[in-house]
Amino acid sequence: MKVKMKYQFTVTICIISLFLSSCGGESTPKTPKTQKAKEYIASLKALKFDDLKQQLKKDTALLNKLIKLTSLNMQLTSHFSSGEKSIAQKSEPEFSLNYNTSKVEEIFNAYCKQLYFNQDFNENDNKHSLYTLKRFEFESRYGLTDDDHVIKENDSIFKPFEQEIETVEKSYFFKGKRLAKGDIGLKRIDSIETEIKLKLPVDVEKFAVGKSEKNVEYKNHTVEVEAIKGNVAKLKIPIAVYSDVIGYQAYNNKNVRMNSSALSSTPMLEIKKDIKGQLKELLDIFLAVLEEDDVNEAGKLLNKIDQNQLAAKDNMAEFNNYISGLSQGKAKELGDIALYEEVAEKGKKVISVENQFVIVEFPDDIKTIDVFVATKFKSLQNSRMVKFNNHYLAKKYFDVNNPNIIYNTYEKGNGLKFGVSNKDGDKIITARFEEMKQLGNEYFVVDGKLHWLDVKGKKLIALPQFENYNETLKPGYDVFEKSFGDESAAGVVLNRSKVVIPFEYHYFDKYDTFIIAHKNSDKDEIYDLNFKKLPNNEIKRLQTINEHIASDIKYPLLFVAENNKSKKALTDKNLKILTPFKYDFIDPFFKVKDYYIAGIRTADGSNYLYGLINQNGKEVVPFIFDNIDDEFDKSGKLRYYLKKKPQALNFETFLKTFGK
Repeated sequence: MKVKMKYQFTVTICIISLFLSSCGGESTPKTPKTQKAKEYIASLKALKFDDLKQQLKKDTALLNKLIKLTSLNMQLTSHFSSGEKSIAQKSEPEFSLNYNTSKVEEIFNAYCKQLYFNQDFNENDNKHSLYTLKRFEFESRYGLTDDDHVIKENDSIFKPFEQEIETVEKSYFFKGKRLAKGDIGLKRIDSIETEIKLKLPVDVEKFAVGKSEKNVEYKNHTVEVEAIKGNVAKLKIPIAVYSDVIGYQAYNNKNVRMNSSALSSTPMLEIKKDIKGQLKELLDIFLAVLEEDDVNEAGKLLNKIDQNQLAAKDNMAEFNNYISGLSQGKAKELGDIALYEEVAEKGKKVISVENQFVIVEFPDDIKTIDVFVATKFKSLQNSRMVKFNNHYLAKKYFDVNNPNIIYNTYEKGNGLKFGVSNKDGDKIITARFEEMKQLGNEYFVVDGKLHWLDVKGKKLIALPQFENYNETLKPGYDVFEKSFGDESAAGVVLNRSKVVIPFEYHYFDKYDTFIIAHKNSDKDEIYDLNFKKLPNNEIKRLQTINEHIASDIKYPLLFVAENNKSKKALTDKNLKILTPFKYDFIDPFFKVKDYYIAGIRTADGSNYLYGLINQNGKEVVPFIFDNIDDEFDKSGKLRYYLKKKPQALNFETFLKTFGK
């Protein structure tokens, strides 16, 4: 069952004003003179004394400008919110670590054993980026059965810890041979030697943040309170503290303890402390030389210049040129997140992340906040050879035995180019395209247009007659979409040329013995696996009994058929109709696979009478109930209403009590 929630998403961006006062910083140890530093000092000493001072006046003006720029910091205040506020009446229990450590460790080991990776290529390797995809995406099947149903215990226990797992890539392999990281672009690697780590908190303490406080000291760190307004707090938390924060609670004005209802967090971009220090050191040297009247003493002062200071000046000057050229129009065109990421990328030589900007929301107005910080951890670690697996992708993308795979090359100045290789890394199509998206093993969208891959001929053939490729029903028989004015329709085509099912349908579903062709007019037609239309036998619409249910049990392959009077019948996998067309609905249980809830409208048409049928279509419980729930209650009992009275029984007892 899916639950829909409405969110209000607001993004604003704050660039703190560039203060006019200079900004000092911690100085770093001196480094030995490099050749570049020696050449720079020599070039200054070669100037006439008056020319030297004239040059240093210019450089001092630049340094003052750069030092002002070091006051820049940037944050995103993005926050998902329900937009609703309520009055908290009952206190929540105080946050505590109440999980079973040994059970979490057991699931962690299962997580590692079932960890796989998918490969993605992305030029951007910006560590400050919020949404950049990593080249390798790791995903574990620890919480799923083989047929993709959720193992509820694993999922509920381990979900809070999963995002804290650190996956460290050590070495890359293809068919047992180690690959250099730079060679990964062509050959799809098949395994990664990986260290998987999890810091499991086992002890916790808290510190309080009052509504009227501006700063809170915690373990020699300062947590800044940017604002606490209503039920929302904005905090600037040092990374050293934030990395160990595991929970937030607050009290309202009635001292009722509340859990947080929404949380957002983004790294704050700030100029590195050592950059600030190096610029200040260089400025002090320049100012001392400008005050010096003796050329020899001035030379001694110039000898104090080191490479760190020069690099800081050059890198900050480069960043200053970018900031100076960033117009309001360009910033608006980029948008908040793109601007944040571009600033991070352009300033990566001088920017660090030392604080996290946190927005935490509660149900009611905030009086004080408790921030819970882990103080002790149990370190879990596992080393594994993680295999490639495409379970996260649609299965139609790959032929399991002979997959065609998109690869990329990257050249500075030319960017990424895409092509296609086979599973052994042999090029089928050389990387020359700006954009490439895989739709199927032999179908690709190249620069926005659909193409078929001729593997033997090693060429891509454009298919302008089709708008899209959907799936392959059997070798050579593909489902394509075509446009007809403002609408599109799907059909089946043999070898991209001969239409075998006309373009009259919305989509197709293939099963063991037949294909359902869904029409836009809510009418279904049925074809056999040789694409011959079958008689409808009163069937107007057809869907599997469990089409809209997610469960960890396997249901029989049964179908609910609907006739032109909107009455339902149960049908088996061979389209044998097992019941009359008499029901207004037939629905599965979430925990029972062989029985189904059915409903018949009452004589006056105002309501339904509920009963049960089994997988053979036999009515096993009479249609006398006002309602039967499709999920059991917390005690595992079936809930039902009889003569408008709510009742509950074990399912077996219910069948014995009311069964025919």
